[in-house]
Amino acid sequence: MSWPTGGTVPPTWSPTILAASPTAICYARPTARYGPTATWRPLLEEYLPAIQSADLVLLGSDVPETDRIAQWICTEARGITIYYDTDLARTARILASGEDCSNCLSRHSVANFHLYLSTTGGPALEELARTYAMPCARPLYESIDPFAFYRMDIDKSYDLGFMGNFKAERHDLIEGLLLAPARTTPNRQFVLAGDNYPDSQAWPQNVTYLEHLPHTNHVDFYNRQACSLVLGRNDRRSLGHTPSRQLLAAAACGVPVLTAEWDGIGEFFEDGRELYCVAGEQDVLDVLYGTDEATRRRVGSFARARVLADHTTSHRAEQLLSYWQEVAD
Repeated sequence: MSWPTGGTVPPTWSPTILAASPTAICYARPTARYGPTATWRPLLEEYLPAIQSADLVLLGSDVPETDRIAQWICTEARGITIYYDTDLARTARILASGEDCSNCLSRHSVANFHLYLSTTGGPALEELARTYAMPCARPLYESIDPFAFYRMDIDKSYDLGFMGNFKAERHDLIEGLLLAPARTTPNRQFVLAGDNYPDSQAWPQNVTYLEHLPHTNHVDFYNRQACSLVLGRNDRRSLGHTPSRQLLAAAACGVPVLTAEWDGIGEFFEDGRELYCVAGEQDVLDVLYGTDEATRRRVGSFARARVLADHTTSHRAEQLLSYWQEVAD
């Protein structure tokens, strides 16, 4: 099995896929070696024999010159070809507008793959598949490595925390679900980690701001919260059926998760049993201070069990193999 440089597709899939086929090749985000402005001819020539001999070729989304590489793969590959889209909202928007985009599929290539996978499922994926006559489209949701995200027996430093870089579209949710509860309970501690927040100096004094949090500190960050607020991008929440990696990571740490509701969330976690869907400040306060600690810990434990049962990288690798078998038959 060959991985040109890693990227969109998790390398932890490798052992499972390798057991099924030693000649699978996954091609994803090769900017580390070639850079976004490099000529692609050496890359194409280098991997042509592997592409032609592979049982399966998978192209991850957001690769520079995506459309050109996609057409090359679908022309040269003799095995099963798969495209894995990790931003269906963006793809749907670009395809609908017909605009040229170097790192997105075009209307001419979107239906060329034997299998189209997406981290978004539900009606949005089904509609895209119908509109562009895809042979086979299936959801392959985000996942986590259970050895990277786990429960730690450490003291809680914060009642509620959020991790995510600044996005203007998310301002009202951050204000209503994190900052407003912090103002109401000035003797409690809250935390926000993320880059580029322009107005952090105006936040309540009991909100700790961590401008940059290394990836290696994420598991510690989650475990130091009594509860964790997880908010996905607006376009992904509007599509629904898109569990974010942060949602799965926080849940895998056994931390009770609070999130704004989106269509399809019940397919992944049960509201009130495995997480809390909140719509405003009072909902947050009810969870933090109107629910006993034992109940919250039980919710976190149920969520962690759900992730370990359904949403690890090993599960996604097994799903990929089942889809592969489906299209191969």
